[in-house]
Amino acid sequence: MGDQGLDIRINHLYPVLKRMEADGLVASSSAPGERGPRRLVYRLTAAGRRRLEKQLVDAIAVVRLAYLDHLANDWTTMDRALDLLARYLPQARPNGRSVMVVPPGYLSEVNFRWFLGQLLEVVGGELFLVRPQGTFEIEDPRLTLLDGAETYVPLRDGYVDNVILVWVPRKRRWSRPLEECTRVLRPPGIVAIILPDALLARDVRRPTGIGAFMEGFRVKRTGEEVGEVQLEKVTGFLEERFRHVSVEPVPELSFHLLIAWDKIPETSA
Repeated sequence: MGDQGLDIRINHLYPVLKRMEADGLVASSSAPGERGPRRLVYRLTAAGRRRLEKQLVDAIAVVRLAYLDHLANDWTTMDRALDLLARYLPQARPNGRSVMVVPPGYLSEVNFRWFLGQLLEVVGGELFLVRPQGTFEIEDPRLTLLDGAETYVPLRDGYVDNVILVWVPRKRRWSRPLEECTRVLRPPGIVAIILPDALLARDVRRPTGIGAFMEGFRVKRTGEEVGEVQLEKVTGFLEERFRHVSVEPVPELSFHLLIAWDKIPETSA
């Protein structure tokens, strides 16, 4: 801590740790010392982690926005993203009907407007935005706002040609947003699913990347308990409903892009 410019002494630190322990934010245990007496080892409790996340989430959202602005002006990254999209655009109908589904709280309004601006550059047909009720009052003649949720898309069966889903899986009902997006899609159709890396089941022995770490805090804004998912389980679910499924890691933005196209009609499923 001293190396980071913080003027703090051990005799100042221990009273703070004691107060945090009394508040239930940390827990201590005794461990053998390296050469002398036993030492105390402190760890965050669940309550302590929640307090930390609450303090960090807003600050991280600001950092993430600056990072997005940087990427928007980074032609190397943007060219890679465009090359990635170009592989799948032949399967889409940019001038057809498209719907974007956003979970509550995941994107700040500023971040969301940036994301939407990028999307409007590509989509030429009707664009519907399914957003949490009462959020994102955006006036744009190319955009139709719909109050709904990732688990309820207020469009009839087979109505749109393209679906973009920002997916934050919920425990015990992780598949519901995928079912809704498949329902409103007209064959052959294409679904693009943005899955934050922070929500992928991972090997706990490997450290979390900084991007996924930041995304993990941002996911907390959704206000509901989220769950990790296994890519194999998700791709298996999609392969039952689409003839083609592809998974593309996008490490620069700390998410995986799942693309499914050529929807299998229900009569032949």
